[in-house]
Amino acid sequence: MSKRPTISEETLEAIGLKKKDFDIYLVLLKLGTAPLRKIGQECGLNRGTTYDTLKRLMDLGLVSFVDAKTHRFFTAEDPKKLTGVATRKEVAAQEARFKLQETIPDLQKLLGWSQHRPTVFYYEGEVGVRSILEDVIQTCAHSLDKMYRVYSSAAIRDLILHSWTGYTKQRIREKIRVRAIAIGHGGSTSGLDERRWLTKEEKAPTYIFIYPGKTAYVSVDEKRKLFGVIIDDTAIALTQTMIFDSLWKHLE
Repeated sequence: MSKRPTISEETLEAIGLKKKDFDIYLVLLKLGTAPLRKIGQECGLNRGTTYDTLKRLMDLGLVSFVDAKTHRFFTAEDPKKLTGVATRKEVAAQEARFKLQETIPDLQKLLGWSQHRPTVFYYEGEVGVRSILEDVIQTCAHSLDKMYRVYSSAAIRDLILHSWTGYTKQRIREKIRVRAIAIGHGGSTSGLDERRWLTKEEKAPTYIFIYPGKTAYVSVDEKRKLFGVIIDDTAIALTQTMIFDSLWKHLE
């Protein structure tokens, strides 16, 4: 008994065929010529699905038919035509590639417009907030002045520090300076940092980091679960820097 030929689904997909298409094609190769009902029975498919599949195979040149007095009989074409299908797909892909290359310059012009839009990344929980802190460290470590600014809220300071207990040591290790405007009681300097108080009242449940090209906001929901966002946009970061620096001078 001969072994049933197989072709991987990836290969079939590459030439525009589904597994079901190939199954029906194999059945037709075995039957030679057969009416719709017989093909459907052999494949375990209903009439509509069988016909739709046969039509797809006919469009690809892999199946032909003849009309008899009472039935339409379908016949599988030579398997060598499968390579012809693959060749047509390849030619079509090359033509599409050339057309895309012509269009890419116009698409890149559109990209120029989109580059002015900020990119926003959302994070949740301690793991997410640690990712924000890591981004602050990594971004500042590769900047020229190695500095960031922060509005430090006493309301969630401990929660943020708990998300990465070694944050301050890592900041100092990377020689990153920080200016902090504190909101609420507490907070102290640890090295390479300065702190001034906006108010001793704990009314702001949000931390704001301002660092090269980015701003990050960290807060808590009603269940005291941390969440935060990073806004990757130079214009926004520069604006926040100007506001911070102006306020910093008035707090001397």
